[in-house]
Amino acid sequence: MEYIIYLCRFLFRIRWWLIIGVSTITLLAIILTRNLGRTYRVEATLYTGVVSGYSIEGGTAKTDWATTQNAMDNLINIIRAESTLKRVSNRLFARVMINGDLDHDNEYVQASSFRQIYHHVRNSRNGKEILALIDKSSEDKTVENLIAYERPEKDNYIYGLFYFTHPHYSYGALKNIRVIQKGNSDLLEISYSSNDPGITFNTIDILLEEFVNEYRMIRYGETDKVIEYFRSELDRIGRELRIAEDSLTRYNVEKRVINHYDETKEIASINKEFELREQDALFAYNSAKVMIEELEKRMDSNAKRAVNNIQMINKLREASTLTGKISELETLSSPSVNSEESLETYRGQLEQARKELTDISDKYVEYKYTKEGLSAITVIEQWLDLVLQYEKAKSDLEIVQNSRQELTERYAFFAPVGSTIKRQERSINFTEQNYLSVLKSYNDALMRKKNLEMTSATLKVLNPPAFPISPEPTDRRKIVLAAFLGSFLFILGFFLLLELLDRTLRDTIRTQRLTGSKVLGAFPGNSILKYRSYNKACSAIATRFLSTSTLRYFTSRKPGLPYIVNFISTVPGEGKTHLSESLEEYWKTIGLNVHRITYGKDFDIYSRAYILAKSVTDFYTPTGEDILIVEYPSLKDGSISSELLQEANVNLNIARANRGWKETDRIVFQELKEQASKAPLFIYLNCADREVVQDFTGMLPPYTYIRQQFYRLSQLSLTEMIRISNTRRKDKKEQKGK
Repeated sequence: MEYIIYLCRFLFRIRWWLIIGVSTITLLAIILTRNLGRTYRVEATLYTGVVSGYSIEGGTAKTDWATTQNAMDNLINIIRAESTLKRVSNRLFARVMINGDLDHDNEYVQASSFRQIYHHVRNSRNGKEILALIDKSSEDKTVENLIAYERPEKDNYIYGLFYFTHPHYSYGALKNIRVIQKGNSDLLEISYSSNDPGITFNTIDILLEEFVNEYRMIRYGETDKVIEYFRSELDRIGRELRIAEDSLTRYNVEKRVINHYDETKEIASINKEFELREQDALFAYNSAKVMIEELEKRMDSNAKRAVNNIQMINKLREASTLTGKISELETLSSPSVNSEESLETYRGQLEQARKELTDISDKYVEYKYTKEGLSAITVIEQWLDLVLQYEKAKSDLEIVQNSRQELTERYAFFAPVGSTIKRQERSINFTEQNYLSVLKSYNDALMRKKNLEMTSATLKVLNPPAFPISPEPTDRRKIVLAAFLGSFLFILGFFLLLELLDRTLRDTIRTQRLTGSKVLGAFPGNSILKYRSYNKACSAIATRFLSTSTLRYFTSRKPGLPYIVNFISTVPGEGKTHLSESLEEYWKTIGLNVHRITYGKDFDIYSRAYILAKSVTDFYTPTGEDILIVEYPSLKDGSISSELLQEANVNLNIARANRGWKETDRIVFQELKEQASKAPLFIYLNCADREVVQDFTGMLPPYTYIRQQFYRLSQLSLTEMIRISNTRRKDKKEQKGK
């Protein structure tokens, strides 16, 4: 409760600072904002289709929220991109310069705004050149002229228009366009505010158009370049593939290869077959040769003569020739119908030649039996058979060996052909795979483009911008309220900080906090305002309270000594004399025998008797008074013995309430407390404010109604105030009734 009262008094004490300071700053804010500019706000809603829109690759796949959010962020950043806003600035400037009117407002720009920009352009260094760029018949042509005229130079008007600080066309102004996503939906809300309704409306209108163009240019530009790359790669790889295939075809025709793999297998099969035939033919040849030699050894002269007969030799040659032809025809792996007929003819001729040989041999054989008893005819027939077999085997062997030679040549031909064909086929296969891979990428790029076309098609202005008719409410009320609260908090904070740092004693709570000692009372100073005539009455009331608060400590006294009251101070000029004199006079008026002694007048503080005094009687002789008031020097000028302090009934350290409690005061007073450890030692404030004195004495005069209410309010006697007010109303009603 004590601190609540202290806080209320603190606020009451700075009330005029708060009232005057806050009122002044608030009034100044009201005056400065009386012509606060009006702003017009335009909003538009754009449907993107990114979150829930259809995608060719989509199907039933789950939504990738990270990718979706990235796409939404890209859209927002494209809208707020510097390049987009620069095109908006150029087109907005062109539209305003084409459609603006110096005297009348229209849906493009207010007359005041147009006059400002028109005169600014005309009065610029290159004003005539810039005005010549404005083509009244075509906005697009004007924009092209402005872009062509722009140079990244400080003196270039179009360049500076965007990069300086113009309130409508600069990058700093257009950056205030707000783009936000509505929750997790496909909708983007675009809003912008400025002091011109036409410029605000046309800014958003142009922005939506430029954004769609920018988005398509970015997305399609990337995809079209990729598609063009894949298309050129397809053409190049396709040409390489056709060249490789044509080369393989020409090579097969040149080498007369139809199917290399099947032909190679067929040659390998024939080669194996001929190896077996060669072995058989060689075996038959060698066998027939050995058997002929053996038979010739056993022939007699007659048989040999028959064998060597010319006619028989000719027939043998004929039979040998027929045998060779038959062997050649039988060697063919795939005989035809003609070869079969020839084979049968040759076999018939061979059979006829064999009969003729038999007849010839029979004519020339004289003896039917040989020496060994064998039939000569049989021997010759066997010899003829063996000769025929030998010739057949010889013919077969030659045919097989010739065929093997041809096969060897075929192997020598097909070996490099096969490796070349395989190499070309590998090259064709690699090129084909590369072609298919590029073709797939090309198809993916085309699908991506179609998907982007679908995405761009979903970019639709759901709520188009509307021309603002009425301005938005200004922030004047907020500014004034902020000025009021800010000034109030600043003044309150400043004085609160001052209150915490200030070491002026001033009131009871602060004095007790700084000194660490109890405050017994307070004595008012002389008022210099309207309460100056009540100074004596207030001093009398404060003196009575000083008397009352002091007398309660007169409980006992030493034999032969009066009641003793010591007036002490840490520094001179605290008002000890004034308070002690006032107390002395008051006690004398009520019949008490009081005597007051003062340092420098009644005793010498530098004398041996005072310095070594153990009692007041060492430097003063009592004369039978009831109360002795002793005014000691300030502790800064002289010392007081502990015995003198403890001998007194009460020790009052007088301190002015309007001075600061310094570190020297704290140290000296702390030593004084240690000296008077067993004697009552109190702080008594002098020259205190009326509010501080009233905490001890009660309300001081004058006792007007308003002051009574303020006093009760300062003491937080709220219900008492209401009760008295109600009582006063009842008294007034009774008086009116009478």
